[in-house]
Amino acid sequence: MTPRELHEIEAHQAELEKTIQELRRSRQELEESRNKYALLYDFAPVGYFTLNREGVVQSVNLFGVTLLGVGRAELISRRFEGFVADMDRFLFSRFLEKVFAGKEKETCRLLLNTCREKPLYVRIEAMVTESGEECLAVLMDITERRRAEQALSESEYNLAKAQSMTHVGSWSFNPSTGEVKASAELLSIMRLRPDETTHEAFAGVVHPEDLNNVMEHLRLGIEHGKNYEIEHRLLFRDGTLKWVYTIVEPLVDSAGTVVMLYGTTQDITERKQAEVDLRNKTNELQAIFDSITDGITVYDHDGRIQHHNLVGPRLFPREIQPGKSCSELFHPESPSLPQECPVERALRGERAETSHVSVREGHKTQYVDITATPIKDALGEKNRALVFFRDVSKKRLQEMHLIQSEKMSSIGVLATGIAHEINNPLTSVAGYAEALLRRFRDEPALERDSRLDVFPRYLEVIVRESYRCKGIINHLLSFGRKSDGVAVPVDMNAILREILELLSHQPSYRQITVVANLKEDLPRVLGDPSGLRQVCMNLLVNAHQAITGDGRVEVTTVAAGEATVSVTIRDSGPGISPDMIDRIWDPFFTTKEVGKGIGLGLALTYDIVKRHGGEIQVESRVGEGTQFTVILPVCGR
Repeated sequence: MTPRELHEIEAHQAELEKTIQELRRSRQELEESRNKYALLYDFAPVGYFTLNREGVVQSVNLFGVTLLGVGRAELISRRFEGFVADMDRFLFSRFLEKVFAGKEKETCRLLLNTCREKPLYVRIEAMVTESGEECLAVLMDITERRRAEQALSESEYNLAKAQSMTHVGSWSFNPSTGEVKASAELLSIMRLRPDETTHEAFAGVVHPEDLNNVMEHLRLGIEHGKNYEIEHRLLFRDGTLKWVYTIVEPLVDSAGTVVMLYGTTQDITERKQAEVDLRNKTNELQAIFDSITDGITVYDHDGRIQHHNLVGPRLFPREIQPGKSCSELFHPESPSLPQECPVERALRGERAETSHVSVREGHKTQYVDITATPIKDALGEKNRALVFFRDVSKKRLQEMHLIQSEKMSSIGVLATGIAHEINNPLTSVAGYAEALLRRFRDEPALERDSRLDVFPRYLEVIVRESYRCKGIINHLLSFGRKSDGVAVPVDMNAILREILELLSHQPSYRQITVVANLKEDLPRVLGDPSGLRQVCMNLLVNAHQAITGDGRVEVTTVAAGEATVSVTIRDSGPGISPDMIDRIWDPFFTTKEVGKGIGLGLALTYDIVKRHGGEIQVESRVGEGTQFTVILPVCGR
């Protein structure tokens, strides 16, 4: 063998050894790769199956074994269909047919029967191999996803039902793209089809009068990213209207830009109509409430005012206001007086009746009858109180006037009887005195008798005084006549003269100077003579009684224009203080000493003047005196 051949053999041997080493290295790498892929195959998070045309398992990875819960040896050569739930076996058969019929990947979802307690849902994807006799299938556990989908589906169903029941629709709006998404209920509310879910279609349903306001709110929501609420109307092609209430919440990114608006829109047409009906009913009840002439107040179960009509605050302006407690009116000195407070008694279920006297500075004394009745709630747990306030001040005054009139009538009857009894002897005395005077005139011899010189003068005095007494008695008789209530023309000057004549015989009044400025041809007034006599008598008696010692009373009558007559009575007494001047008309209010008056005179005087359509005014200054002016309409006016 030549050296060259030997060298070639050695080179070839070295090349073979190198090739063998490369093959060993490749085999090792291949083995390592096969082992790695085997690990990936076995421990992949999905199940790998090889199935033949009959659906028999040819191979399976470890996750597939774990997924089905059967050993690998037991699983191989078994039909996969045995693990499919009965309800999905037909679906699997069709799926397997489609896989072997085509070359595309097929997918379906199945419910499997396993040894697990809970159902196992899988998604299977399969593709036929090149040989066409087997298919490779991948199983993924989608149980949790299926549960989530079911929960989402149930949630969507419940949301749709809730929206349908409450007439609330949801929507979203992307400001950058203008895309609008809306729920089925919202489309139903807006009367739009699914293909009409556009910004323009939504705006077209909004009432034209409300459109600017709606768009302005939308613009501000996009620009400022703030939540807002709005009520507006929808106007449809057939002319019908709907009211909707919308709440909008913007979604803002990290840069502060609004990327989405989410809103809910509720159909509140029925609520709006109910509000209108309720408002109309409330206005109707309030009108009835306010038309009642008594004050009406409703107190809640805590004794605080809930409602009142217009009359209540007129009677008690400070105490009858919403939220005010019953204690402020009925027992301001104590927060609770359950035995005395009519409201608290009504809240306990009792019916209470009482009277209340209100004395406020600058106002007349008020006499109010109060009736409190419980209002029971539907459950019978908490009562409220319905309280009626009836102003009986005028009724009290009329009752007092009636009592006084009856008393004066009784005195008049007595005075009439006495006057007749006195008039008869006076008539006899005056007649015999006049007869003696005629005797003296007829028999001159009697005049020459010096013993009888003073007799004619004495007889003249007896006649004069007898007739004066008869005049006084006649005045008493005119006061004693019972009024028949018929209005007749009355001469106020004549009434004043009668009263001044009577008062002039009072010993305590003789030191008082009376000045009468009575206008001649004074127009007559239309009225009750008895009532007008009482007015003048009360004012003149008060004027005389106001003066202690010497003093002056002025009586003036004038025709005040063409429609009225005024009677002014002024005294020089001590006057009335400003804090008392507004209370002099109140019944039972008097500044006189005990035994000199009960405080009815001016109250009755005021009532009589008002009944005649007149007015009475008072002016007084402390230390200077008091002046009363009575203004009465003349006859025929």
